[in-house]
Amino acid sequence: MAESKAKAAVIRVFTAAGDPSRPTRLPLPNGLLPKACNHIYITVADGSNRTYKIACSRKGPVEITLRRGWQRFYYEYKLEPTNILLFKHKGRDDFSVRIFESLGVERTYVTSGGDSGDMTAPQVPRNRPRASRSPRRRTGCINVPRSAAAAEVEQTFRSEHPFFIMHITKRLLGIHFLPNVLHFGKDVSDDAIITLRSGDISVRVVYGRYGGNRRCNCGAISGGWVDFLRKCSITEQKLAVFEISSTNPYMELLVHFVDFE
Repeated sequence: MAESKAKAAVIRVFTAAGDPSRPTRLPLPNGLLPKACNHIYITVADGSNRTYKIACSRKGPVEITLRRGWQRFYYEYKLEPTNILLFKHKGRDDFSVRIFESLGVERTYVTSGGDSGDMTAPQVPRNRPRASRSPRRRTGCINVPRSAAAAEVEQTFRSEHPFFIMHITKRLLGIHFLPNVLHFGKDVSDDAIITLRSGDISVRVVYGRYGGNRRCNCGAISGGWVDFLRKCSITEQKLAVFEISSTNPYMELLVHFVDFE
């Protein structure tokens, strides 16, 4: 929903945070952004003065799709799919953002007073360094990311559990099992039954360790993997973050799917 009472009126757009593994679309009036604009800058009114550069692409005349950088913003602010975001256009490709837990209930954060009435564009240099990260309570990633996209997720993903990251490529979407899964616990036996969870979706799968020289390092997930992807509506390649939430007495992995380029 966008409001525009006059040519110079401030544009405000509400949208649900949604699932970070799916494209997030933002309705914007045609001509609001500069021509050939392929990114926007967003700053949350929480007093941190951190600005995020989010890649975007035009989808039709009145909508953009948020891409690279959105997942990082989503995880750093611990957004939930039901959160509501208010984007306020500050000029050119700059937006301020307010986060609502539900309709009419704004998230509690300390503001610097800059978003209450200031309608000028934030003074942010275009070649800005990476935003400083707040302390994260996490055990850490137990595998070595093999791409820049995976490394970015590894640096920004917050978890109380150890986790590992895998590329779910187009090739892997075409087979019935997930190979080369890092062995993730001494309590995990051969042919173990593991519960995979993603939001409200829960599927039991089989994990088996490789034999031979690779036995202590990797295994494969089968016996339910295809069903899990189908229920999660995963049809395009993704990054998958596997949180090791439990290995004893039962085994459970929390799975988060993230877009990558």
